[in-house]
Amino acid sequence: MSLHNKNILLCITGSISCYKSIDLYRRLKKAGAKVKIIVSDAATKFISPYIFESFGEEVFEDDAFKSPLSHIDLSKFADIILIAPATYNTINKLAAGIADTLITLTVAASPDKPKLLVPAMNPNMYANKILKDNLNKLAKHNFYVVSPETGNAACGDFGEGKFPEIDDIIFGVESVFKKKTLNGRKVLVTAGATREYFDPVRFMSNGSSGKMGISIANAALKAGAEVKLIALNIDDRIQYINRRIKIISRTDFNGLKESLFDEFKKSDILFMAAAVSDYGFKEKSPVKIKKSGNTGAGGTLKVELMQNEDLLKAVSKIKKDGQIVFGFAAETGSAIENGRKKLSEKSLDYIFVNDVSKDIIGGDENEGFLITKAGEVNRFEREKKESLAEKLIEEISFPA
Repeated sequence: MSLHNKNILLCITGSISCYKSIDLYRRLKKAGAKVKIIVSDAATKFISPYIFESFGEEVFEDDAFKSPLSHIDLSKFADIILIAPATYNTINKLAAGIADTLITLTVAASPDKPKLLVPAMNPNMYANKILKDNLNKLAKHNFYVVSPETGNAACGDFGEGKFPEIDDIIFGVESVFKKKTLNGRKVLVTAGATREYFDPVRFMSNGSSGKMGISIANAALKAGAEVKLIALNIDDRIQYINRRIKIISRTDFNGLKESLFDEFKKSDILFMAAAVSDYGFKEKSPVKIKKSGNTGAGGTLKVELMQNEDLLKAVSKIKKDGQIVFGFAAETGSAIENGRKKLSEKSLDYIFVNDVSKDIIGGDENEGFLITKAGEVNRFEREKKESLAEKLIEEISFPA
């Protein structure tokens, strides 16, 4: 999801981390948002409003009396009020209903607008029970929070209170605008490719990057689900994974099987996006196989393969009423026909089928057909995997 044409009021309060709001502003603009900015009086001690004015933005300084109706105009502009960083003082003022600055006045004039807080402060201040109680209070009044990170504060103290990564904040903003169709649901996603080793250093695998599964996991979280991701040999530098997603790292077929059956029992939906090896090696050498003395005629190496269990089919057999199993299939021809066959044979609720001959594996884009248990077929044109994942999530419906 992009933030194209979303009106975001960025409010910057006086934390030492407020200089990071400059990068946040740039990312919001890059995502397509329209941005207006309020810089509090305390924040101007750390950064100059001129920085944003030099980008051509209208900046409002936190003087409630300079322009008496600014808070009304800014409230009408905003689709969301983003307070980043949000200080201890500002959060507690908002919870108490105090409106003595332009930021707090604008929030007071916007009871029906979503407000996203990005706390940043000393770890002891963030752990203060008064703050925690007030954050819980605000959660009942259309406020959302992007939790700070754990690390070393500017003062040297260690703990939770650091300004989070910009990716986490952008994710939080996007999440506010998403319908919570999976609110309260537990979602399990598999992503990546299994590796079948035949000695300690060599293995058989495929080109799946895990990008589709990661996109599904992020989209499910935005839709309100509690998400677990079984990650198979994924390089977490290739794509953003929100830190609220619990990652279970596994390597091979057996590791996947163990975690899959354990976690599926506790899940409402399974998205089986991982590329699982159809075959494994019958025997694995405990030591690296040398070239000399271990090859047959013509310099060949003979290995024996055995077929792995069909995990998707096995999981569907233990599915309980109300659980949903969503499969993915990579094909090189007759996608719809093969998809329907797999949907039936494996007792799936949904299957997404794509033609891997179209340079999809490992890429950033995907296309294909969604086939439902009811027999419906929906075509999805080529697009970014992140946006496709959000569309697939929207297709999920639970039995009445």
